[in-house]
Amino acid sequence: MPRQACWQSIALVYNPALPDQPTHHMFSPDQLHTIEAQLARKTERTQLLEIDGRQIIVKQLEAPLQHWGYPVLNALACVLQQPMLRAVPAPGGKAAQAIEIARLRALAAAGVSVPEILHVTPAWFALSFLGAMSVDQLLRQQAGQAQHYWASGLQAILELHRLQQTASQCFARNMIWHEGKVSFIDFEDDPTSSMPLASAQARDWLLYLHSTAYILPMDAEQIAQDFLLHLQQDSSDVQDEVLRAARTFGWLRILPKQRKPWGRDVISAQAAAQVLYLAARQAGKKPARSH
Repeated sequence: MPRQACWQSIALVYNPALPDQPTHHMFSPDQLHTIEAQLARKTERTQLLEIDGRQIIVKQLEAPLQHWGYPVLNALACVLQQPMLRAVPAPGGKAAQAIEIARLRALAAAGVSVPEILHVTPAWFALSFLGAMSVDQLLRQQAGQAQHYWASGLQAILELHRLQQTASQCFARNMIWHEGKVSFIDFEDDPTSSMPLASAQARDWLLYLHSTAYILPMDAEQIAQDFLLHLQQDSSDVQDEVLRAARTFGWLRILPKQRKPWGRDVISAQAAAQVLYLAARQAGKKPARSH
């Protein structure tokens, strides 16, 4: 990223032209009345409802969001020459709903396993329910099979990238174990609005690692080996960005490893940095593979 262009870009404010509200109508008037009645009973923005024996997810609009930290993130991305650190605008409100619906349609058309859009209104939209078990929950609850589920998440990310796609927030909690494979949820922002596709895909690898490394019941060397095995099947541009980030942030491995009193944010950063440091060392000993 040219330095002059980088510094000019941090002053930009995310103010998208609101696209026409996408439409999709599947439910009958009686079903819509039932949904509206159920939504009125609870305050949660995202609700699991049942319509005629079928479970669905309904996501209501949230208030438009303001993020004053965006310029700071963009400046940090510029200084560190890490495009993946750029702020990804999450506007909330109607804009967020339009973004998520558009992304779900594009991902489904590309062959990615995501929820099906069932119905869209100006105030909410409904999606198929893929299940309640996320990769995060599986790693915590089934330690004996943690490596299998974690590697399944790595493979799902690789397959997503081979379809020339990227996630939004590629945390393990947003990856659902559905019919023996990993599906992706939550697409209220679009990383490619802020960065090149390769940077967004590198960001996927790092967010997944950050959300899992600290809970895996595995040796850090083994985690790094599995991580690198999948990363080296991604494009060379994505590999380069991830390994450059490893060299930039590997020093964070010196952070404390004890959750108390430091908290989850510190130990998750420490564990991810340790794996990145080891992966970078291992990558120096192996020829990278590019597809």
